[in-house]
Amino acid sequence: MKLVIISVLIPMLLGGLAISMNVLLGMSIYQAFIDIFNPFKVMEPIELGVLFFLIVLWILDTSLHLFRKKGQNKKTEQRSR
Repeated sequence: MKLVIISVLIPMLLGGLAISMNVLLGMSIYQAFIDIFNPFKVMEPIELGVLFFLIVLWILDTSLHLFRKKGQNKKTEQRSR
């Protein structure tokens, strides 16, 4: 139960902090909510490029790990026969 409460409370507090910082910067509360729930609207093109580049690197790393694991499993099956 503690874990559930903490898992809900931390994002709510961080969201509230981000919204209050946007309001202090002079945005309306509506614009602050939009910026929090859709961060891609406030990102610059170079930031989007870096984000998608990191996502592609993560996908490549994960797929290479899976392919290597499958290859090792096939080798161990062939040795046991």
